[in-house]
Amino acid sequence: MTSQKIVLDVMRAQGTADALDLRARASELDGTALIAEEAKVPKFDGSKDYSSWESGAPVWEEIDGERQVFTLITPHNASHYPGSTPSNTPALWSIRHTKDPKQAKPWLAPNGTSGRYALDECATENGHVYRNNHENNEFSPSAQPERWTDLGTIEDVQQIALVE
Repeated sequence: MTSQKIVLDVMRAQGTADALDLRARASELDGTALIAEEAKVPKFDGSKDYSSWESGAPVWEEIDGERQVFTLITPHNASHYPGSTPSNTPALWSIRHTKDPKQAKPWLAPNGTSGRYALDECATENGHVYRNNHENNEFSPSAQPERWTDLGTIEDVQQIALVE
């Protein structure tokens, strides 16, 4: 066994342990806390059986080149729903948002009541970071700008974070 293989095996084992630990705690965490630990969130797998997972367990899906974090609503076997993803099955998964502007994700349209933006949750759109100032918001910053506060460009928000 090569040293590279040993290191990879240890890293995989640690990644699995981290993901299982987060999954066990996930139902107690809000979107901000989950996204803060996003590196531990496993990627959604359309062939996986999620029927033994607890509600609230997180996965990520890449949408328009960006990771979006979703939590399980209804345990199910994803292989029974060909072509399903968290973003197109709102009865099974719910998008999560963060109140941390440095971790803001691109604005994603809610699916029904799932994924609406809570007060102070953040999103990015057109190169800017916005903070929601309207409870249960289903509109994007460009569609209803009065419901959002522009915090500046993504680069400016990241620079402020580096100084803090």
